[in-house]
Amino acid sequence: MLALLIVGCGGSTPPKPTPPRPTATATATPTPRTDAAAIAARARIPVLCYHQIRTPTSADGAEARPYIVRPSVFAKQMRALADAGYTTVTGDELVAHVLRGQRLPRKPVLLTFDDASAGQYTEAFPVLRRHRFKATFFVMTVVLGKPGWLTRGQVRKLDRAGMTIGAHTWDHKAVPEYTGDDWDTEIAEPTRELERLVGHPIELFAYPFGLRDNEAIPHLLRAGLRAGFQLADRLDRRHPAWTIRRIIVPEVSGKQLLRDMRTSF
Repeated sequence: MLALLIVGCGGSTPPKPTPPRPTATATATPTPRTDAAAIAARARIPVLCYHQIRTPTSADGAEARPYIVRPSVFAKQMRALADAGYTTVTGDELVAHVLRGQRLPRKPVLLTFDDASAGQYTEAFPVLRRHRFKATFFVMTVVLGKPGWLTRGQVRKLDRAGMTIGAHTWDHKAVPEYTGDDWDTEIAEPTRELERLVGHPIELFAYPFGLRDNEAIPHLLRAGLRAGFQLADRLDRRHPAWTIRRIIVPEVSGKQLLRDMRTSF
């Protein structure tokens, strides 16, 4: 009403200056550190290691039993992970997080399978697909195509399905025993064979028996590998990318598996 009266009397009021709008200041995302201490701090994601997914037989001795998980038990373990809200990641995704700080989903877990036994494809793979889970398969090449082991076609299908294929030597000889030509026979040549099989670089390696030494690192690098997975030994903070920890999963309930994951990582 006041504005109308002023105009009606022939007066005019200069408009008030409009205060400048605050401009948003872009906040730069800090670049993740890539020194050994930072890499070690990020290498705390749970990594599970499976071997044989099959029903035990009377021929399996006491030493073999911890490495065998019945398909029905494996299915319950995967259900427990899903119900607990875990999200599986590939080995490549986990290593990108460890080395460069790449973001991972909430409650990540890496599933790994060693040696290339047949049940990993016939029994475990369908369960993984049912949950839309990812996994990494560390393949020992000497067994490919032999009875009871993965075929080359199955390895290729796993890769095409979004799984990660990693190297696991030619015949599972322990890395600390290598001399001379062993570095080519056990690491370089099997890695090249897997690369020809899947059609792209192989960058991850798992130590047979989890046994390693620092002498292996330059040989692994020359083969194009960029990270190594051991078993339950302590992470070496001088070489964290080459000593990523895993726990072997025996035939335990889903609840027990979740407890073991909480206390181990």
